[in-house]
Amino acid sequence: IGPESNLLAREPRHCHRIYLESPLLTNEELDFVKGIQIDGWRSKEVDCTFLLSEGPQGLQMAIDRICKEALDAVNEGYAIIVLTDKYVNHDKVPISSLMSCGAVHHHLIRNICRGRVGLFVESGDAREVHHICLLIGFGADAVCPYMVYN
Repeated sequence: IGPESNLLAREPRHCHRIYLESPLLTNEELDFVKGIQIDGWRSKEVDCTFLLSEGPQGLQMAIDRICKEALDAVNEGYAIIVLTDKYVNHDKVPISSLMSCGAVHHHLIRNICRGRVGLFVESGDAREVHHICLLIGFGADAVCPYMVYN
């Protein structure tokens, strides 16, 4: 997982990636990824919530904000983006992790930079194996279903 180099050329950078035995992460493993600062690797957390008071229009604005933050993170050299809905409170509601993950994945593809970053999802709405499989199908490289562990 992580930034990919030119697949047509042999380079030492091809080995400079994270190996995971499973795309399913524990809270502790994700905490390690969030704090990573090794060999130029940094991770950026993106809040996938929106204000309840903004109503349905707030959802579209939040998706646009999330996509912009993810693209900015790639352009700033972050190697990992963590999409999280952990900032939920009585004023902020979570965006479906499938919606936010799919939107970011395709936004980065359209901007020709998806291969430059690993996409992790920290999700409260992924509770079953099928949910995690869908997230991976929607572009996630790894998923931490934190509500499963709580």
